[in-house]
Amino acid sequence: MRRMTVVRLLLALFSGLPTLVLPLGSRTVHASTPTARVITALNPGKRPEPVIVDAVHHRVYIGTETGGSVVVVNDRTNRIVKRIPVGREVEDLALDQVAGRLYAVSSVRSRLSVIDTGTLRISAVVPNLKDAGGVALDAALHRVYVAEQNANDVVVLDTTTTKRVGTIRTLGRPMGLAVDPGLHRVFVGLFSVNRVDVIDETSNRTAGSISVGSRPVHPFRLDGTTHRLYVVNSGSSTLSVINTYTLKAIRTLGTGRYPEGLDVQPGLSRAYVSNEGDPGTDKNSGHSVSVIDLSSGRIIDTISTRQGPDGVAYDSNTGAIYVSTEDQSRVMVISLPQRDR
Repeated sequence: MRRMTVVRLLLALFSGLPTLVLPLGSRTVHASTPTARVITALNPGKRPEPVIVDAVHHRVYIGTETGGSVVVVNDRTNRIVKRIPVGREVEDLALDQVAGRLYAVSSVRSRLSVIDTGTLRISAVVPNLKDAGGVALDAALHRVYVAEQNANDVVVLDTTTTKRVGTIRTLGRPMGLAVDPGLHRVFVGLFSVNRVDVIDETSNRTAGSISVGSRPVHPFRLDGTTHRLYVVNSGSSTLSVINTYTLKAIRTLGTGRYPEGLDVQPGLSRAYVSNEGDPGTDKNSGHSVSVIDLSSGRIIDTISTRQGPDGVAYDSNTGAIYVSTEDQSRVMVISLPQRDR
């Protein structure tokens, strides 16, 4: 009776362990490690690029280059609910959840489209932009900023009237944009000179410059709570972390080869970086997304994708990432294991 009690106690103790390694002769059996799982592959149109998630309203927005549209996806069903034509080469997206507006820049059509997220219709268009690239929003000041890459300008627009209220001159091909609304600062990535310029929103003048890696690209991601800006540098295969208060680059983290897309979840201490494998030659060979632990600065997982991953966005509702693979004209929906989220 006592022997049976001891055996049962030992079995109960071992059955509660999450990972168990037991010797069986000369072999060792390890409990399986959860891995990322592809849920589905969406067909949004030719050459999808930017992706942004609105977790509050269970929507995913995807911009397509050759397709020339913004595609709206329901994240509960992963079905496309609307295709909104905005013009070829959708480069970047910015979302104002409170006002219910999505801003999409199209470089070939040289315009900014404002989409009402309630009706999923275009409510305004700003034409005559020059090679529009990155876009960023300061909802409190009713401003939206658009980078004109070849003109070396950043255009300032009033969100209530969509009228141009200013132009900020830059040098070095501006691409990525981000706003820290608490500090009233705009951050402009200069692709050809490997730095980020800082614009004071009250004066529209340069307040400083920060050196980063080679070829900083859009999108930028900014956490206003901790005043941290995250910038992927395609040429040096790094991720720069910038303190937006002190205007200093405080960390440089390694990524996969030639990163392009970026999403950051500060509450999870995770960064998701798509590795396009393209140093600006449009000969994509990459096929992975790096998951970076922002606490340790290390890559903790490398997730396989189709060829040419570009935009990437994390959905807090489902624990999945949406990855646009422009070479394959698909957006992969990938469920992440718990360690990656």
